[in-house]
Amino acid sequence: MSLEIKRSTCSKNGINPKAVYDFIERGERENLGINSFILIKNQKVVAEGVYPPYDKETTHSMYSVSKSITATAIGFAIDEGKVNLEDSVSKFFPEYDKLGYNKNITVRHLITMTAGKMIGMARSRHLKDWLSIFFNAPFYHKPGKKFMYVNDNFYILSAIISVVYGETLVDFLYPRLFEPLGIKKPMWEQGIHGHAAGGWGLYLSTDDFAKIMLCYANGGVYCGKQVIPADWIEQATSYQVPTVKRGQPDVTQGYGYGFWRTSIPNTYRAYGLFGQMGYVFEDKDTVLVINAAVSQDELLSKAVHDMAKELWNEPVKEYEDKLKKKLAELPDKDYLPAIERNTELEQKYNNKALYTRSSPYASMLNVTISTVFNEYVGRTDRFIFHLDKDNELYLVWKEGSFVNKLHLGFNNKYENTVIKYGDIKFTACTKAAWIRPKVLRILVRIEEACQVRQLDFDFTNERHIIVKNSSFPDLPTLAVHYVDFSGFPLPDKLERMLKKYIAPAVLLIGEPDYKIK
Repeated sequence: MSLEIKRSTCSKNGINPKAVYDFIERGERENLGINSFILIKNQKVVAEGVYPPYDKETTHSMYSVSKSITATAIGFAIDEGKVNLEDSVSKFFPEYDKLGYNKNITVRHLITMTAGKMIGMARSRHLKDWLSIFFNAPFYHKPGKKFMYVNDNFYILSAIISVVYGETLVDFLYPRLFEPLGIKKPMWEQGIHGHAAGGWGLYLSTDDFAKIMLCYANGGVYCGKQVIPADWIEQATSYQVPTVKRGQPDVTQGYGYGFWRTSIPNTYRAYGLFGQMGYVFEDKDTVLVINAAVSQDELLSKAVHDMAKELWNEPVKEYEDKLKKKLAELPDKDYLPAIERNTELEQKYNNKALYTRSSPYASMLNVTISTVFNEYVGRTDRFIFHLDKDNELYLVWKEGSFVNKLHLGFNNKYENTVIKYGDIKFTACTKAAWIRPKVLRILVRIEEACQVRQLDFDFTNERHIIVKNSSFPDLPTLAVHYVDFSGFPLPDKLERMLKKYIAPAVLLIGEPDYKIK
């Protein structure tokens, strides 16, 4: 359901349209990966934009914005008297209270990232038994001593909701949050115990994201109804604990309950990897939400900060029409320069299996999805091109025990295909172009993800066909960003070594080129 608030213009609401226009131009110029955004002032949408192939109904992986929503669930439970911030986690999971300091961990420690557990994100997401992983993990420090960003803290909060109320986090939140805001029941990834991931794995549209942030900005009120307890919002968005001393400006200003204080005065945000950002400018009656796909999302944060310096200045009114025109004509970020289709090669390889051998982890899905659904994906072993009677080209591939087919759009037209891995469905937006006489480029953008898969089928030497495999945001840059985000930025020399020596080895496993046998 669309955002049910009025539309207006920047100038009529004290927003400088030039600042917004410059922000959009910068995003395109610096390749900041913005997929969609909404800017709200005085309870009105004053600017919004969606880049193809996305639309207003597209759901995005919210990554760690999920934590803000899980924290909201804890706020409801506290308001209903079912949970207390000082409750020991062992109250809900007594079977684990004999292990180390587990009995000393409280709900407050979890929600402020001070539980002290040391858990590898990739390891925990692969194994799925997140309860055992958490409680059996070693302690980096005693509970309450120090902030340490650990996704699994919020999985335990999700599990607490399920234990207390006997229902999943989504079912718990539906009548309390989602339904009052007009949000359909969303998808939320789960572990083997049936508990939602909590710290990641929620999928929302940009409109849905905006509704939640607007509700927070209004003290929990949406369309005249108190939805989220006002006192919880005051606590959750306030400075509760210090975070890291080094790193991005917006992760060094303190943490609340699932929300970050930012270096913009009187501002907090919900934040997720790859540029999922929801800002509330508390003294400006302004909300900004962004869904993006950029590995170095601190560059996107910097662009937001620079826009904020000009956003509430005297409106440059002649930019109102320029902004309106710009938003109506947002360009295709995946534009493919093309030559004429090589129909001879397309006919030659029609319905012929191209067999390959690859890593067990190699998937057509982006690495940010495949690491979560690893029991379904990987082991891609063949590609088949198929031409139908209308000369439409399809790419079929076998991955593990699943076979999927992509409709390839030519002439810079996206074709949407639903692909399935077990009971998990994704929407793949795909286009293709012959970029050289014997090189076919295919771009696969999974709507629910934040990466683009690029496959270059090189038929130059038909005895040794190569499929060049890459993605954006790329894996090495993402690894460097994650370390930096954790408060331990790499020295330039070490960063160069990582990209030069370690990253290629990682790519061979997780994102290899395919050699056709």
